[in-house]
Amino acid sequence: MNLFLFFFSNLLERRGVGAGGMASWEEQLRDELAGRDLAVASVPGKGRGLFAARSFFPGEVVISQEPYASTPNKISVGSNCDNCFASRNLRKCSVCRVAWYCGSACQREEWKLHQLECRAIAALTEDRKKMLTPTIRLMVRLVLRRKLQDDKAIPSSGTDNYNLVDALESHRII
Repeated sequence: MNLFLFFFSNLLERRGVGAGGMASWEEQLRDELAGRDLAVASVPGKGRGLFAARSFFPGEVVISQEPYASTPNKISVGSNCDNCFASRNLRKCSVCRVAWYCGSACQREEWKLHQLECRAIAALTEDRKKMLTPTIRLMVRLVLRRKLQDDKAIPSSGTDNYNLVDALESHRII
């Protein structure tokens, strides 16, 4: 074990996050970040942060992650694909008539999530459908994705897991 990992492992253990009590998503996150020469650690008086175990070159991607949940942020209907956000060759979902996709590949990729959303939207009256803002759809998708991961219907990993949202650091003084 290198000095960097030793130092941060000790910091985590002192804060009561020893390996024995660590949840599996935390272990997955730690392992995935370690594979990228990164680690998350809490520093007394400073909070939690992301630390690099090596130098990175200017312009080098340090970390990249897909959003946990997303929806196009445009109220104008049919302006972007609900999956990849492309703006050409769009076709609306034939059931709910709210979601738009640029092709069958994007629709298939998002089907497990949209299937639940689609049923709920299809049950709404036309007036209610018009009230669906991007923010409301985003909240619905966040809850549905969490449910699908909890039910093991879609996979979760150390970097794609609602527990990361729950674990966000609050800097408010309570």
